[in-house]
Amino acid sequence: MSLQGAEISKGKIGANALAEGTGVSALIVAGTAPAGLAHGVVKEIHNIVDAENIGITAASDTTASIHLHRHISEFYRMAGAGQLLYLMVVPQATTMVAILEDTGNVFAKKLLIEAQGKVRQLAIAVNPTDATVHLNGLATDVFNAIPKAQALYDWADTNYMPCNILLEGYDYAGTAAAVVDLRDNVAAPNTSIIIGQDWDYAEAKAGNLKKYADVGTALGTLSKAFINQNIGDNEVFNLTDAGREVWLVPGLSSHQKNTVVFSDLETLDTKGFIFGFEYLGQAGVRWNDDHTCVEVILDASGNINEHTIAYGRTHDQARRLLRKALLPKVKSTQPIDKKTGLLPIGVIKNFEKMGDTVLSDMVTRGEISFGKTTVDPTSDLVIEKLLKITFSIIPYGNIGAIQGTSNLKTKL
Repeated sequence: MSLQGAEISKGKIGANALAEGTGVSALIVAGTAPAGLAHGVVKEIHNIVDAENIGITAASDTTASIHLHRHISEFYRMAGAGQLLYLMVVPQATTMVAILEDTGNVFAKKLLIEAQGKVRQLAIAVNPTDATVHLNGLATDVFNAIPKAQALYDWADTNYMPCNILLEGYDYAGTAAAVVDLRDNVAAPNTSIIIGQDWDYAEAKAGNLKKYADVGTALGTLSKAFINQNIGDNEVFNLTDAGREVWLVPGLSSHQKNTVVFSDLETLDTKGFIFGFEYLGQAGVRWNDDHTCVEVILDASGNINEHTIAYGRTHDQARRLLRKALLPKVKSTQPIDKKTGLLPIGVIKNFEKMGDTVLSDMVTRGEISFGKTTVDPTSDLVIEKLLKITFSIIPYGNIGAIQGTSNLKTKL
């Protein structure tokens, strides 16, 4: 007999199932160094006040004729104060190609290394002073930076710190029909080109400053988004802030209002460019989509490529988490079936359970639709010492458009 009546104790809390760090971003800008930050130094900031405390202000942008405070302020306007941003300012004459190629490990690679793999998305912006030379409708430096950006991603991925890359597609000069098709033979699935700008903000500038693209806004949106969420989500990401008079009029980095090049927008969307867009009947501006610079591929086995930012981020997240879970098992001792010389069923099931637990947690968090781990039973742990595992991941889908049919009826 107990006089307690009913006793309810607190349960034990297991490991944290929440994904961490998916909003961590980085921004590299070529421009005049602010008073409190030397060129080439990696700085961690958490809000716009941190930036202003090291001399990055709207006034300093005006004085130096650059867009630096603009990109950071837009990042935090979209991402929210408190989000970690790794910042680097490099000499103004530095090209995008040089930043990304980084043969001396002093620019993009240095930042990613010092961030210890925490960065999930990186944006590159420049402030050129010379007249732009164009190639295939883009600034030559932007066009040539696309394969360099993908090469940087591949290097980062090889070193277990993958991150999607956004390039400021400044000074777009195409007609949509003539500009390069980013969905055709470009093959940079983890790289995106932003050509949208806040036209009113640019109109108040002069010279090259009018031809900027709001890559900071895109980076902030991406930082705020769930890993499987399209940055163009109409219901969630409205770029317009009427109170601050920000993004009231969308334009392209050619410094043309969308209304002036309206007939080109559908083609630019099809070709994989990202820009602000106003849907008739809905107030505000949204990103048109979350394109990457690659064709859409579906192979005979049902495998798809990372042809959207969301797919790339989802796949990267899964691989990061699976590696973290399985890494402790490297060099571990495992039994071998005495008759076959291969893995016992118990070992196979144990490793499949480890992978399935990671993928199941992602399903629970709403990051993927389904995931399955399969261990190759013929894996040779005696001579080859290699455990072969296949992970199948079904991502979330995305409503790119809605198509319906309506009819007037006399009766139903």
